[in-house]
Amino acid sequence: MRKIEPSRNNQGSIQLRFSVNGKRYGFNPVPGGRFDNKRDLDIAQAIATTIQNDILAKNFDSTLDRYRLTSKQSIQSSNQASIPQTLLELWDYWVDSLSLSVATRQHHYKAIRQQILKANPDLMDTLWLTKSNLGASTFNQRLGYLKRCYRWAISKNLGNSNPYDELKTRRVCTKSIKPFTSREIKVIIQGFEESAMHYAPFIKFLLATGVRTSEAIGLRWCHVDFDQGFVTIQESLSRDWAGNGYQRVRKETKTGSNRQLEMTEELRGLLWSLKPSKTDPDSLVFTTVKGKPIDDGNFRERYWVKVLTKVGVDYRRPYTTRHTTASHAIDQGTSVTGVAYLLGHKDTRMVMQTYAHLVNRPKLPDIPLR
Repeated sequence: MRKIEPSRNNQGSIQLRFSVNGKRYGFNPVPGGRFDNKRDLDIAQAIATTIQNDILAKNFDSTLDRYRLTSKQSIQSSNQASIPQTLLELWDYWVDSLSLSVATRQHHYKAIRQQILKANPDLMDTLWLTKSNLGASTFNQRLGYLKRCYRWAISKNLGNSNPYDELKTRRVCTKSIKPFTSREIKVIIQGFEESAMHYAPFIKFLLATGVRTSEAIGLRWCHVDFDQGFVTIQESLSRDWAGNGYQRVRKETKTGSNRQLEMTEELRGLLWSLKPSKTDPDSLVFTTVKGKPIDDGNFRERYWVKVLTKVGVDYRRPYTTRHTTASHAIDQGTSVTGVAYLLGHKDTRMVMQTYAHLVNRPKLPDIPLR
């Protein structure tokens, strides 16, 4: 018979899949366990070996209860004993139940857990959150996670009420977007050509296309079609939050959408000038001086800030290149649906929220003043 081996599902949890007498079985032998955790994986392998031995001995338990770390009956009978006593315990129960990928767990969920760990609040205490020094958007985000956590707890009979339902979100002051003007674009490009020539094409590409920084960083030559005149944006090279924060992982775009951007003559010429004589389709279009993937944080501190300071342009983060492309497209008559496509949004909602003040701006009436 085929050896039973633990496998990894799409969320990073451990799965055992096998067949007995033509019937397929599959379950998680280590509830809450992770495939990338050696201890969890060793336990799962031991359970897999037990199942295999039982099948050979014709002693297989088709209910699978014998192979679970905690049987279904035991889980039901021990619910009272397992009711969490602190928010930290409840948070861990909830997060484990979500079967999240490692990268997802290490981002927002980890940040919230660290805040909970530091405050160590009781189950019904909300002061630790309301008195924390969080910005309005971060507060609202974490409040949303906590509300979902308690709603799950109530559905599992691990709690009776949700104290966070009584808290209101905070008003987020929308920051005005200040795209770069045509003059600022020229002096920024000139500044890079004089002070950081290697990164000038990277900046030009960001300004010309409006792609996200991680999308430009992850662009490969296989996505540049000179014959058809398109650049295809279908993936990004984003920070790997499960790593050390500096490593990058290839992912789909933020919204999961693919888009083809028709190259202008200038953009086509720019990319053609960068194309190596012998091109590896999987190699990156933009790299560091040493040929490594660009780190956006390092780029911002070492080059972006210095160039803007040198040319006398008020500091705005590199992401402003995206706003610049969008605002100039609107000024030049591109429709809202067209701008949404260029930016990789699934619909026009985000474009209208962000750039509505630029769309069909009316002129003041001609009032005789003399």
